[in-house]
Amino acid sequence: MVATHRRATLTLAAVAAGATVFGAQGLSPALPAVQKAFGISDSQVGLITAAYMLPGVLMAIPLGYLADRLGRRIVFSSTALVYGVAGAAQALAPSFTALIALRVVQGIGFAALMPLSVTLIADTFSTKEQVKAQASRQISMALCELVLPIVGAALAGLSWRWPLAAQGVVVPIAFVGLAVLDDRKAPVHENGYRGELAEALRQPGMFAVLLAGFLRFWCKFALVGYLPTILVHRHGASLTQAATVLSVAAGVAAAVNFGVVRALHRLPGSLMLIASVIGVGVCLVLFALVPSWQVALVVAVGFGISDGTLQVLQNAFVAVAAPERVRGGLIAFSGMTRNGGKLVAPLAVGALLLAVSPAAAFAIIGISTWVLVPALRPLRQLDGLLRPTAEVELLAAQEAAA
Repeated sequence: MVATHRRATLTLAAVAAGATVFGAQGLSPALPAVQKAFGISDSQVGLITAAYMLPGVLMAIPLGYLADRLGRRIVFSSTALVYGVAGAAQALAPSFTALIALRVVQGIGFAALMPLSVTLIADTFSTKEQVKAQASRQISMALCELVLPIVGAALAGLSWRWPLAAQGVVVPIAFVGLAVLDDRKAPVHENGYRGELAEALRQPGMFAVLLAGFLRFWCKFALVGYLPTILVHRHGASLTQAATVLSVAAGVAAAVNFGVVRALHRLPGSLMLIASVIGVGVCLVLFALVPSWQVALVVAVGFGISDGTLQVLQNAFVAVAAPERVRGGLIAFSGMTRNGGKLVAPLAVGALLLAVSPAAAFAIIGISTWVLVPALRPLRQLDGLLRPTAEVELLAAQEAAA
């Protein structure tokens, strides 16, 4: 019975995390069609993604606190319902303003569901099994990032409304959550919730871990928000071809997940994470220079290798460092910093487009990532969390997932 409940919780967390990918990566190839339908400029396209990410910056911590205090079940199910209803309603948006408003409402659900999918796994599995389960979640997300851009492009070929309506698939997940989850709440700490959360955030190297999460999505959501537009408008790619580039990057990232832990036997996690941050920046610059969408496919392989490595290690560092009493809050704080990258990146590219070409804007975002790499050096202080026992556990996780 216990094993069945654990499997159900893992499946729910993985499916919820994967489904929310559609709200950004799945819609990305459809953005040119949405742009045409509403007659908006290239600069305004970034608002579609930014509006979705804004609640993830403003509300992630309050929602994480509610999950710790009210229980996972009620917060998960209610926010999943909000996500699905607001997402599907975008297909009926009468104006661009209404679309943006619905994206903000949907973003409230996203702000809760993504970190909660990590928290549910941390609650359910022991230290030995936790990273195995987290790896399964990440693989689910990577596979969705591989498939959903193609689905979004195919639906956009029928109508710009269909990709938006498809976001309603999350609604059933809300009701499954009511049946599967319990009302588990985190125990109260004698120093108070705020005090222990602040203590967890002050751990040596934690700032660098959070910065790495920000930089990952600073690059990735510049890519998601604008690469299809660049490939379509500059290189004459179709929506499906643009989606294929994103899917290749996601597919490679999924494949890399299986090899990251083996590499930990030879290299420290901090070194690998820093190298992957440099890698995503390099690939963003290369995307700015490609002469065709076919060459962009090659760059997408490099981006996938770097992004997949960064994804596994950044989540692993946060998960193993999170105290039980403030687990939801710390993971939500990490989610907030990542969402900050998701929010700021499309806005930054949109602002840059007022002065430079899309290719130049991509190059600037990539180069800016390198400037912040020295701030990641304190990551070395957290290497012990992934060695030696956690390293073995991660290896078992990846082998089991394979």
